[in-house]
Amino acid sequence: MKRDVFIETENVSRFAAALTLAEDTDFGRPGMMMVSGEAGRGKTVAARSSHAVRGGIYLRAWQDWTQAAFLQALCHEVCGARPHGSNRCKVRIVEELEHERRTIYMDEADRLDIGRLEDLRDIHDETGAPIVLIGEQGLPARVAARSRIDDRIPGEYRIPFAPVSQQDITLYALEAANLVLEPKACKIVHTFCKGNFRRAHNAIVSLDQMAKAVQTDQVDAAMAKKLRGLK
Repeated sequence: MKRDVFIETENVSRFAAALTLAEDTDFGRPGMMMVSGEAGRGKTVAARSSHAVRGGIYLRAWQDWTQAAFLQALCHEVCGARPHGSNRCKVRIVEELEHERRTIYMDEADRLDIGRLEDLRDIHDETGAPIVLIGEQGLPARVAARSRIDDRIPGEYRIPFAPVSQQDITLYALEAANLVLEPKACKIVHTFCKGNFRRAHNAIVSLDQMAKAVQTDQVDAAMAKKLRGLK
């Protein structure tokens, strides 16, 4: 089983297309982005992969971050410094991003207090740097509660991550484990994982072990039904 395999799902393609537009200073549309969906659908993996390829700043939210703690953490990612005082941090962040415009990926943004989302809006307004808010189902409602933030996220920059598809599972099994899933087997795995990519990964790990035990790279329905005792 290969590690760190990344496949271009439909969710990832829509994410990349929206981000390309947001980062295009000549033809793109200014605005913040919002990526939302249930846990396990690949939002963080997509964001980390995009950050690794495109560059920018990636930050994961901590629960109950104060303004000072949040801005110090963000400032450290932007320029390697942690000035004392929230205002000094924000000024330093703005100065750095005005000098070099970079995308900020704010993961688990649904954990942030609304005030921290306002801080990100301020930074976006001052610098034009794309801000990508990434979170679970509660994020859209939290954003909608503050029109100043909601109005800065165009419709095409709102990316809901849909459940993992059978096609995604088939491709992942092939790329990550060189396993060929028969259509009926893939349907069983798809039902088993309930749209969750993390569960799909775990299922493929189990199937890879089963396949190796019988020296095959083909997974049929009978093998797939063995996942957690499915009958």
